[in-house]
Amino acid sequence: MRLKTIRTPLAAAAALLATAFTSAVAGAPAFAEEPEPVSGDIVTAPGLELRGRFDEERYDVWANILGLKPHGGEETLVVYCIDIHTPLDTESPYTEGEWEESGVANLEEVRWVLFSGFPNVAAEDLIEAAGAEVNPDWSDEEAGEVAYAGTQAAVWHYTDGWDLLEDDPVKGGNDGKDDAVLAVYQHLTEETGRVPDPSEFAVDLEGEETATYEDGRFGPYTVRSNAGPVELSADGGTLETEDGGAVESLKDGEQFWIVLDEGADQVTVNGTAGYDLPVGRVFVATSEEALSGDAANPMTSGDSQKLILAQPREGEVPAEWKFALDAPEASAPPKPQLPTTGSSLSIAFAAGVALLVGGMTVIVFAKRRKVSEH
Repeated sequence: MRLKTIRTPLAAAAALLATAFTSAVAGAPAFAEEPEPVSGDIVTAPGLELRGRFDEERYDVWANILGLKPHGGEETLVVYCIDIHTPLDTESPYTEGEWEESGVANLEEVRWVLFSGFPNVAAEDLIEAAGAEVNPDWSDEEAGEVAYAGTQAAVWHYTDGWDLLEDDPVKGGNDGKDDAVLAVYQHLTEETGRVPDPSEFAVDLEGEETATYEDGRFGPYTVRSNAGPVELSADGGTLETEDGGAVESLKDGEQFWIVLDEGADQVTVNGTAGYDLPVGRVFVATSEEALSGDAANPMTSGDSQKLILAQPREGEVPAEWKFALDAPEASAPPKPQLPTTGSSLSIAFAAGVALLVGGMTVIVFAKRRKVSEH
């Protein structure tokens, strides 16, 4: 997956004359950065044999538990099959590929299944959330087999159009395993949501066009993030909440104000939204030569089974906003009975006034404006 930076176009030239004392250039939202590709070796463990069908055609399949041990790492990550008809290649290493090139459908729904299924939800918790009972005689491994099988069945439902049989869904599924697997499958397919692609995670800022200067500070500015809370810091000033508290992290829709350091006329605000996402990275079999970079074709999957990563990978969305601010000067203090009003900092876009940094920087200029005596 390749991420693209999209730059916000400037407003029409006619709007440049809307005001004489403020101007701004705004960048597009900051988007998630592409994680480094992962490669590793496949490991398997016994699972449950599931009974299902394609439309009216019967098709039974083993839901063996699959894992990927990344090269250079010790932990084995849980993966699922997204290619029910193709045998698993246990002899070749696997590396990350592109979903668009895999030919597999319904990525967003599959991500939701992974987010809501095993192991992102503990085995017993998932079984109970599905309305089934956990047999007290099951070992932790057996509970894991049940949760994995139900999650795998739900994945196949979206990637391959396969349906788990409602009657007798697990071969030899005694001790309640058949009921539990079916319950997990139904739980994960009845009201499926959508988990965005990491490239859709963005951090943005609102308020450049409406912010005012009042009581010694500029604002408010509103954080917009669909990637989770945004950690904020400032160089050249401090960030405050509405009641004057210190700002460290804000959620989507929450606001902050800027207080310039003494003698400063510019402040840089940095934001970072971290996310843990079962990103659904696709893995396909490749060759050692391809991984070494010596192959003309960097990836060859052949007829090997495609896999999808179930466990979270950490990522972050970094953003930066630069503000060149100049507080209004008062030639005399206002009378107590008169209200203090803010002055707009950014009403129009102006071309050629400031540089757009990386498509992710907002630069706001507020020219000095005198407050008349009262």
